[in-house]
Formats: sequence, C-alpha cells, structure tokens
Amino acid sequence: MADDQSWAIQRRLDDQLTKLEGEYGTLKGRVEVSLSPDVTFGEIGGLAEAKQAIRGLSVALVAPERYKEWGITPPKGALLYGPPGTGKTLLARALSTLAAAIFYHLKLTNITSKHGPKTAELIQDVLALAPGEGKAVVFLDEIDALCLEHLLPPEQAREASCQLVASFTEKLDAMGAFSNVVVLGATNRPDVIDPAVIAPGRLDRLIEVPLPEGAASREIAEIHQTKAEQAAGRHLFEPLAYPDLLPRLAGMSGAEIAEIIRRALEGKVQQAAGGESPGLVTIQDVQREIDGYRRIKEVVEKIRYGQYL
Repeated sequence: MADDQSWAIQRRLDDQLTKLEGEYGTLKGRVEVSLSPDVTFGEIGGLAEAKQAIRGLSVALVAPERYKEWGITPPKGALLYGPPGTGKTLLARALSTLAAAIFYHLKLTNITSKHGPKTAELIQDVLALAPGEGKAVVFLDEIDALCLEHLLPPEQAREASCQLVASFTEKLDAMGAFSNVVVLGATNRPDVIDPAVIAPGRLDRLIEVPLPEGAASREIAEIHQTKAEQAAGRHLFEPLAYPDLLPRLAGMSGAEIAEIIRRALEGKVQQAAGGESPGLVTIQDVQREIDGYRRIKEVVEKIRYGQYL
C-alpha cells in the first residue's frame, strides 16, 4: 500500500473511530485497528491444519472472483476455538498480513463489560465501517462474551444474549456476498457459543487451535530463540537437547513456551546487571524456568478452585 494511500486511509479511520468514541466513549483496550499487520504464518509454530484452513480463507479477500467462476459465494467467516495462548489472535493477524487487509480487533469481554447488550450496536458500526476502506479482517476476540454470563444472572444473561446474538447475526446476514470482509471469532469456550453464530452462511468454518505437541512445541521454542538472537545480533543459546526438554513442555501452550524462553533470557539479563558473566542460555536454565513456571501455575490453579481458601 503506497504511503500516501496508507496515510489517507489511516486519517479516515481515525476520523471514523473518533466519531464512534463520541457515541460509545473511549475505545482504547476495546477496539484496535492495524492498517498493516506484520505477523506472518512463519512466525507461528505448529498448527499446520489451522494455518492451512486460515490460508484458505484468504482467497475470499485476495481472489474473490474465483468463487464467481465456480458459481458460489465466499465464506463470511470462521470460529477459531481452543485453549488460551494457542495462537488464535496470531492466526487472525497473519491472515490480515497475507491478504494485505486492515485488521480490526474487537475485544468483546472489555466491550460487553462496558456496553452489555448494547455491544451489538458497536459491532454493527465496525462491520459497516470496514468494507469502505478495502479488504478487512474483523476479529471478535473472546466471542463467548456475547453470552453475557460474566455480567448478568443466568436468566437475564440468556434473554439479553439472545437479543445481542440476534442483532449480530442480522448484521452478518446483511453483509454483501462479496464485501471484501472476513469475520473471525475466537473462543476458549466453544460450549457457550450460540448455534446461530456458527450457522451456515455465518461463522460456519470451525477451526481448532489446539495445544502444541512434540515437534510443534520444539518449533515454537526455536522460533522464539531465533527472534531473540536476531534482535540481539548474536548467539544467546547453547544447543538445547530437545528430546530432554519436550516431555517437560507437554501441555504448555505456545504463549507459555514463549514465556519460558523469555524468562530464561531474563535470568541472564539479571545476572549481567549484577556484574556477573552469565554465559549462554543452557538446557539447565530452560528446565529451571519450566519447573518454576509449573510450580506457580499449580498454586494459581489451587487458589482458583478454592483449595487455599
């Protein structure tokens, strides 16, 4: 996208978002717009099937005429589901990067916490805004927040959620078949998603984003090692014996594996700041961070389920 064109689009988007803030209040932490996302599929470890499915959606944005050639319309969207930290947001951003599309990130838990049942109006406004500026990916993060169970007693939540979902799906149905917009929802709670949201013609592509296993865990760790070394401009790690590490990483999400690598590096930062000569990150350093992270996580889980109360 040429600089002048990008500047003009950014200016128009800023004006539109300012108007929305005049109606809804500050959107900081609720709606974010990225004109040129820079996450690529190469930066996402594992998830081969999910990446393939997401790449397939890019055809709806980069070559919609192919659907016309075969007498059908492009998909409107998909639901990404899986545990926290597995890469759902990264996949959505990578789709935007691949398709050179504007990325609209709506954080629905934050939005519903402020607007409750009126959330549909804001979603509708963003869905109406997006097609006017070219190709777009609208990402509804934590779309399970539409059930409103985090805000209201069960009976009230069900009634208000039905109205909210009806307004949202009505807007999806009204979107043009070739609107240059793909809508993605993400959830850790597929069990609470209203079936109307994933009905045919809506977010009807269901894409699992699971926890990594084996080779996928290694790929994620190596990606974050490489990124750190590229940023530092030097080697930071001794060769790591992954056959010994992988059993310890079992059950960890991609985000948790990235955090383990970061903490191992942070240990070296603290040693250097204390006047020591820390050397390279060793397998023992990484194992120590894994064990420490798991201990803290176990305590958090016990607190969450009332075992320490």
